[in-house]
Amino acid sequence: MKTQVAIWAGKTAGSLSRVIGYGGSTIPGVVARKLDHGFLRHLRKNANTILFITGTNGKTTTANLISHLLESSGKTVIANREGSNMVTGISAAMVRNAPLIGWLKNDAAVLEVDEASLPKAVSECPPDYLIVTNFFRDQLDRYGEVDLLIKKMKDCLKEIDVKLILNADDPFTHRFSDLQKENVYIGLDANSCRFQSYAMAESKYCPNCQDELVYSVLHFGQLGHYHCPCGFERPKVTVNAEKIFQDEKGIRLIVNGEEYPTTLKGTYNAYNALFAISACQALGMPLKEIKKGMTTYQKTDGRMQEFVIGKERWKLNLVKNPTGGNVTLSEFLQSNEKKQLMFCLNDHLADGEDISWIWDIDMELANREEVETFIASGKRAYDAALRMKYAGIPEEKIRILPSLKHAVFFAKEMVVPAYIMATYTCLSPMVSILSQEARVIRKEEPNNGVTTIPFLPRHSKPVWGQRKYHMFKKALRMERNHRSGRGNQES
Repeated sequence: MKTQVAIWAGKTAGSLSRVIGYGGSTIPGVVARKLDHGFLRHLRKNANTILFITGTNGKTTTANLISHLLESSGKTVIANREGSNMVTGISAAMVRNAPLIGWLKNDAAVLEVDEASLPKAVSECPPDYLIVTNFFRDQLDRYGEVDLLIKKMKDCLKEIDVKLILNADDPFTHRFSDLQKENVYIGLDANSCRFQSYAMAESKYCPNCQDELVYSVLHFGQLGHYHCPCGFERPKVTVNAEKIFQDEKGIRLIVNGEEYPTTLKGTYNAYNALFAISACQALGMPLKEIKKGMTTYQKTDGRMQEFVIGKERWKLNLVKNPTGGNVTLSEFLQSNEKKQLMFCLNDHLADGEDISWIWDIDMELANREEVETFIASGKRAYDAALRMKYAGIPEEKIRILPSLKHAVFFAKEMVVPAYIMATYTCLSPMVSILSQEARVIRKEEPNNGVTTIPFLPRHSKPVWGQRKYHMFKKALRMERNHRSGRGNQES
């Protein structure tokens, strides 16, 4: 009965939050966990098979792609598509999926899990499969050093029966191999594609003897083909990308002799595609259906997402660490067309309050003639602009516009495509702004005189006096804190 009340309360809080203009992505989970501690243990009632995805980069794209592939083949899936990947966000996905009475049984649960949240999530509900994408220096103020994070994650997996899908190209991820689980390894062939080289690099040391690893091929960061004289080396790959091609439609992969056209943009997304292919194969999905689903997947989350603004095609991508920044720049700078580069930088807890990582982005790569304007935006716009200046970019090319809306309006006036890098809490607002601008421009054709009036905008005060109720008031405050990055703690 306690669990049922938790579901009802979570659904009510989520609905009220959305009505008054808040997203409501985590409130259902916050409320449910207040009434039923360890709410995540009920996930088994929600799904026959549970798959977690964790790691530094690629979690959201991989999780959403797997969910799409399964659903396109007729499977029912519970997923946290909004990217709320802490236990409150996962619990919220469960609340939304549950009917008013009882539980709705799905074929699978495909859930993105924050690296630091993995031990808690596993303790409440061990998964059947775990994908570990990669590890880069990311939010050191919250996660700590990579070595310590990996140890905590490995410790929580020792006593459970779980199948691991690992990135063979990442020596950090390869360290999960000594857990002696049933492992599937994905990776890119030595001659599969060519990545941009960077002046900045990730740590490339052997976890066994601490000597520097020897690379025959380096893709980006510390990902590549490596070995150490002590015996530590890249494992034999199970799902291998033999060749990767890229065009306007997306990347196309040759995997174990089979061709997979996709809608994914950016060569680095080959890793996410390989994880999705591996997971769906492990879940018994026919090869024909995997290929078909790859061509119908649509991105709406700001990960290398495109927007048509006027006659120009703008691009937006999440950047939250040096490797992500370097890879994004290399993708943005592939063409020699005239362009402008926008860097939207916040320092909320969800972004990482320590922004020193921006100095490890190889911003010098962007100091090119075809980049006509550099726009620094967000709460830490002046820091972004300073990084641009020290990259040798002429001051007259740099514009500082902390307001995201003002930055977009300024960029529109330049009449050249904008390529936007955005940290986590800048991403969702930027998707909304760009989506609105794209719709407004398309609707500048004949107007039928109909005006849309938004119902209860975000800053309107509620008219039913909901705030007088203690539970909702507390939950709403926690939701606001989560959205601003202040309340990023587990409960």
